[in-house]
This record gives sequence, C-alpha cells and structure tokens, in this order.
Amino acid sequence: MFLDNGLSLKQQEKMDFIYESILFEVKNINPKLYSQIRKSELSEKDVLNLIHSKNKNIVENVEGQFDLFGD
Repeated sequence: MFLDNGLSLKQQEKMDFIYESILFEVKNINPKLYSQIRKSELSEKDVLNLIHSKNKNIVENVEGQFDLFGD
C-alpha cells in the first residue's frame, strides 16, 4: 500500500508521540526552526490527495523514501 510505513497502529501511535515530544522541545529551544518544520509537514488532506493521486511519477528512492513531487 502506498505510504504504508510497515508499523502497527500501536507502533505508529508511539512514533507520533515521540515526534510530538521532540517538536515540543524544539519549540522551546528554537521557535523559528519549529515553525519551519511545521510548515514543511504534509497535512492529512495532502496525504489523502497523494494516496488518490493519478501521478505516475512518484518514485521510491534506495532508502525507501518517496519522491512525491517528481516531474
């Protein structure tokens, strides 16, 4: 499945908690960086659009990451 990271629901919840905890610390240390990170995140709407996209130029690199905005 596209955008499936292979984690169970419980594992994903744990990763989300860790990510948000780290960002909380970043916000306290460097608010400008925090804002930049948040601006670069995909929204739920963005993710759903990508899942249902007809774009055939989305490619996976050697690290298993997707190039979502390919030519």
